[in-house]
Amino acid sequence: MATGPARTTSVRGLRSDWSRLTGHTVEVWLRGEHVITGVVEQAANDDSVLWIAGSGAFTRRLFDKSTGFKVWV
Repeated sequence: MATGPARTTSVRGLRSDWSRLTGHTVEVWLRGEHVITGVVEQAANDDSVLWIAGSGAFTRRLFDKSTGFKVWV
């Protein structure tokens, strides 16, 4: 019996391990309010902060987990 390449599925939801999100498009929320949707340009190895890439006239932005930001993929 032949097997094909392994399939991976991406489940939409809240992410607590920010260090693995570089390159992913995410939604950032704070206290139930949507802040921004964008691509994670860089994330700290200890998953304490991440940077959303700048787009158009907007510069890249830093988000700090300890402030209460939540990230959804």
